[in-house]
Amino acid sequence: MQTLQEAFAQVPDPRGSRGKRYPVATFLILLLLATMSGYRGYRGLERFMDRHRQTLSHRLGLSRPALPDYSTLRRFMKQIDFHQVAAVLMTWMQEVQWLQPGDDCAIDGKSLANTLVHHQDAQQNFVNVVSVFQLRQGLVVAQQVFENGRESEIGVVQSLIEQLQVTGIVFSLDALHLQKKRCA
Repeated sequence: MQTLQEAFAQVPDPRGSRGKRYPVATFLILLLLATMSGYRGYRGLERFMDRHRQTLSHRLGLSRPALPDYSTLRRFMKQIDFHQVAAVLMTWMQEVQWLQPGDDCAIDGKSLANTLVHHQDAQQNFVNVVSVFQLRQGLVVAQQVFENGRESEIGVVQSLIEQLQVTGIVFSLDALHLQKKRCA
């Protein structure tokens, strides 16, 4: 079984060939560790790296003690394709088998208010994120981003459940998903 860092190495690197000091997998591991530690925003991520520079450099086997700064993090995060990272992460999580028969999962979608466009029109559009949360270990085991103007949460939830390829899992969902046409 591969490590998460080995899995992240499969994410295509969007950066040009010039000036690469860290592999894409290292960037993603650093960002994941910072986020899991409660650091938010580019400046917060930079503070995490400053605070834990020596330990992170040692643990990740980096030849340089310096870690990415604010502007490097910002450029990288603007270039990386979230969907590719999510797909690699989801594949890795399936290999690790975070979901076991008998597990309970909650599936819910949330709209991101700051993505709203055409707020005065009847056909508003915004980005939504649907997450599958495994209750036993408190983990998000899958998620998918979509625009409400292009897709519905119902279709995205069905797609996520199919992608998980699991049996014996109990899912709790909003009443939205109990439509008569869908329950056949």
